[in-house]
Amino acid sequence: MIVLRMNAGLRARLIPALAAVALLAGCARDDEAAMRARLGQWFALGETLAFGAGPDCAAGAFRLVDMQVKAAMPVSDSVADLSRSLPRRGIAALNDPDVAPDAAMIGLANSDRALGMGMRRVALEARACMGGMTESAFRYALANPAAVLAWEAETGTLMLADPRTRVLVVAMGAG
Repeated sequence: MIVLRMNAGLRARLIPALAAVALLAGCARDDEAAMRARLGQWFALGETLAFGAGPDCAAGAFRLVDMQVKAAMPVSDSVADLSRSLPRRGIAALNDPDVAPDAAMIGLANSDRALGMGMRRVALEARACMGGMTESAFRYALANPAAVLAWEAETGTLMLADPRTRVLVVAMGAG
């Protein structure tokens, strides 16, 4: 056992500082209420099906009341349009029934490497916060051409809205 000797003044300053560091280290990337509030601008959310968060990620699955993307989020109908829209607006969705979200991210990486790879990185980082149900819904939506892909650059939030299951899966990485 190591014993450090320090004067009372130093100890009085050091203990609160260490407590603050420990508290910050345990903070989650996002919490459910904050995520729901942000998502509610763009989607009509029902119940939370699953949510997980840690210091470097957050992920959730939410029931959708309807599949309409709200007017606050511009919707593109092609990867090319999305790649033009996202850098200007910082937020957009892709609704192209011929392109699965995973293929769309590859297409984005081909036209704007930083953007497409950033979206893929978030998807990988968020897996650490996904439980089995969220990961299953995420994988299903990622490969489903009917799913809507959405991205919000400010918080690095990747969203997949699946019309077949009526589930919105959300992934956030380290940021």
